[in-house]
Amino acid sequence: MHRSSWERLICLRTPLSPPISEPMSNRPSSRGWPINIGAQQVRERRIDRILGALSSHASLTESDTVSNEPKKHHYVPQFYMRQFVCPTDPKKVMTLERHRNVVVADPKSIEGIGYEDHLHNYEVDGVGASIESDINKAIETPFSRGRTWRKVSSGQSATLDESDRFPIYGFARHLQRRNLATLRFIESQHARYRAGELEDELTDEERDYHAWLAEDPGAAHKMFRAGATDTMLPDDAAAINVMVCQTPIPLRTSTNPTLMISSPGHQSIFGAMFNSLRTWWLTLDQHHGAFIIAGGPSGFSSSTVPPEIAHVINRQYLTQFLHGDARYMLAHDEFIPADLEWAGFVFEKKTTRGFRYRKQPRP
Repeated sequence: MHRSSWERLICLRTPLSPPISEPMSNRPSSRGWPINIGAQQVRERRIDRILGALSSHASLTESDTVSNEPKKHHYVPQFYMRQFVCPTDPKKVMTLERHRNVVVADPKSIEGIGYEDHLHNYEVDGVGASIESDINKAIETPFSRGRTWRKVSSGQSATLDESDRFPIYGFARHLQRRNLATLRFIESQHARYRAGELEDELTDEERDYHAWLAEDPGAAHKMFRAGATDTMLPDDAAAINVMVCQTPIPLRTSTNPTLMISSPGHQSIFGAMFNSLRTWWLTLDQHHGAFIIAGGPSGFSSSTVPPEIAHVINRQYLTQFLHGDARYMLAHDEFIPADLEWAGFVFEKKTTRGFRYRKQPRP
């Protein structure tokens, strides 16, 4: 496991930093990304020296208890999925779901996807606790009511500007760090380590990290919680380039919406210019999305892109979905049948509310 493969799923940009000790006023401004941390909490927070994961040592408060928490803990915010609702039902989205060799298209309730029961619950000295309300109060509510998302939710994504650069970056980063796929990745990589499968690939730093995981049975979830509740942007956030794109054809997304597009050392689907860059994509609504680019010049831009670009992005979501990195793909466009055939599936039948495709057996 190389560092690039670990970092691209754990977070968009996790610098290896010393413990936070400076006042918040000296940290990079979020310019709209939620920050709800007092000075004392900043002093108490520590960044894990191995992967930059935050570890919270705050005492258990009444808001942390699980007695009044809902059972369903969404790892994809419902306010985000509402941007992709069905034209005839504002409470549902058209989804594709895979059952082994079968892909089923079916409208589903927003409330009923993108969640895991009790995902955010944990224990402190035998007492139940949860970060569910922390995420809602410190991140979801401030961001969904903020200026940037109000532009998106009101159909004004074309008016996004430089002031929205940090909020878009922060939101994309948050969606990746809080996703169930991140927790499962941490767990699966540690299982591979314990089985001896990573012995020849690990750096000394990564060995120390896995040793820490082995000492604490709850360490993987602790690291996941730290990322999910992190409201601070990295020190190098000012170097990020955000490119908002408007497309003439509908865009797809998934229940793991921050999509990795390129990373250094790998050939990018968008050409040689991207080969040295870390690039992510986040669909914002059915006709707008954003490239988030690290490693090149910083900045912000907004433009219309040809349908070919949107088609490549949409196929990337299909690939992510078919590889099992997202349980659902949210899509409602005319290219789905052709793209499923491109991926080796054949039409099986129409259903009451959608259709079924089946994977062709290998010759």
